Amino acid sequence: MQVLHICCVAPPKGGGMGVVADQEVRSLRKKGVEAWLACPKVRGRQDIDYIIELPAFGFGNGSVLRGLSPRLKNADVVHLHYPFYGTAEELAYFKKKGIIKHLAMTLHMDAQADGARGLLFDLHRKYIQPKILAAADLVFVSSLDYAEHSSYKTYLDANPQKVVELPFGVDTDCFSCGEPNRNRFGIPGGSCVIGNVSVQDKAHMFKGIDLLIKAMVALPPHIHLLLVGDGNMQSSYRRLANELQVADRVHFAGRLNKEDLICAYRSMDVFAFPSTNNAEAFGLVVLEAMACGVPVIASELPGVRGVAQNAGYLIPPNNVKAFIDLINKLSADPELCHKFSEAARNKALQYSWEHHTVVLIEQYQKLCA
Repeated sequence: MQVLHICCVAPPKGGGMGVVADQEVRSLRKKGVEAWLACPKVRGRQDIDYIIELPAFGFGNGSVLRGLSPRLKNADVVHLHYPFYGTAEELAYFKKKGIIKHLAMTLHMDAQADGARGLLFDLHRKYIQPKILAAADLVFVSSLDYAEHSSYKTYLDANPQKVVELPFGVDTDCFSCGEPNRNRFGIPGGSCVIGNVSVQDKAHMFKGIDLLIKAMVALPPHIHLLLVGDGNMQSSYRRLANELQVADRVHFAGRLNKEDLICAYRSMDVFAFPSTNNAEAFGLVVLEAMACGVPVIASELPGVRGVAQNAGYLIPPNNVKAFIDLINKLSADPELCHKFSEAARNKALQYSWEHHTVVLIEQYQKLCA
């Protein structure tokens, strides 16, 4: 069986969609499935045997992949990671023309934006997205909770036989509890460390990093903020920290390799995930932090709340005061932190890439039968 995954991003470019697509392809190949990942060509990516880089015409994460058509004919299943504006429309057309044998989709999120871009997203959801979804033979969602509160609800309600709930996984052997190394990030000993991992660009402003920096003003001096990731908004976040006079307690670690990322998680006392809207659908980094035994304070959003529940606290989106109060509560109560640390690790153990991959293969086989 040959499976072609298609995603608008792939490592080393950041973003949860790319991480999931990459992990699925690698896991499928370990199971003997001939799986590939097609994505736009970017500078700096090392040659990886399962990644097919194609020239892309477009802007941002929306583009049309050139040279995709010949590769679709050989695939038993084409698996689209959605949204992928431009390429998704093309795939729906190819499915209608019979060029694609079977089309599977993973619905990752509802794209959100302000101004003209937001209006375009709304128009796309109303007039074009239904046609794209109609082309799918099989649809995966990371949680039914999120799907029921998304723009996909109407389609899912009308086509329940096509829908499979399949949560993402985490490697709990790699992401595991261990000793912190805060010196690695320039954080003094005796500090309480609040952490976040995110792409720091305009497309991910919904992650609420600005809210975390603003909260530092009201938090006591021994509390430090560790921000992992990079992007075109990092300079703005650095300026904000300087303007608010908390720059000495806000540490920008940049984009980290896997080993250093795990070190960063282990150096956190609390993982903060203050996403502001439904552009956030699951929270893969929340799961990674939990696997490292880190308590979580996360926005109570559909999808996210199912992952983070019982591993810490859920707060209303954009409620900075609630976040500040809970940070103060956890930093003053080591026993409570320890309790949530154990609960976080135990819950993360329930999310397995092994199980995820087995279900993927089973569903592909049903399609091809």
